[in-house]
Amino acid sequence: MKDDDAQEMIDEADDEDEEISEKKGNGELVKEAVSDLDKELNKIRKERDSLNSEIKKIDNIIKNAEEVGKKVERMRYQKRIARLDEIEGKLLDKRRKLQQKDDSLNKRMSKVKGIKEKLSGV
Repeated sequence: MKDDDAQEMIDEADDEDEEISEKKGNGELVKEAVSDLDKELNKIRKERDSLNSEIKKIDNIIKNAEEVGKKVERMRYQKRIARLDEIEGKLLDKRRKLQQKDDSLNKRMSKVKGIKEKLSGV
């Protein structure tokens, strides 16, 4: 509730109080004033409760957004890990093939060395 609206309501209530005071006794005026104040207090309480409810909704939205953000980030990391695993697999395969070639060359070199030794012995 805006301050201007509240002041306007107070002014209106004061005007009404002046009119009523001419017609009713002081006891009735006090009861009516208390009743009016109770009504205003109830309006204020309802508005406060409504605002608190909105705050809770916003808090939940923020919490959910944070969770979604974390899930998205986690998925990005998982995709990156999968790409790294794929690259690692390819590199291991290349390494295995190169190792096989090296082993094959070493066997050939050993055979050539053996043949060379036999030829030099002849």
